[in-house]
Amino acid sequence: MNKSAQFYFANLGADVVRCATAAEAGDESRYQSSLKRAMSTLEHLRAAKRPEAYEEGVRMMQALEYARSSGDLNKFKRGVSDVVAPFAAAIASS
Repeated sequence: MNKSAQFYFANLGADVVRCATAAEAGDESRYQSSLKRAMSTLEHLRAAKRPEAYEEGVRMMQALEYARSSGDLNKFKRGVSDVVAPFAAAIASS
């Protein structure tokens, strides 16, 4: 089954929210597991040959690390929700 960049971008959003939730809970094992899944999803996104979606995915991963280091994970999770749906819709229609 050939999945689209839209599919992978939406899944990456879910993956990074799982990372943030695990980090908030102080569950390093769950964080690392979710991070591994997010990195795998990011690679699938790169292979989908939509560079703009891949670049936004990389930025989302960078923002996760910044939010984790600054202790602003709750705000980050809200921001992911604000970005993922509109961007996924935009790449679906282009």
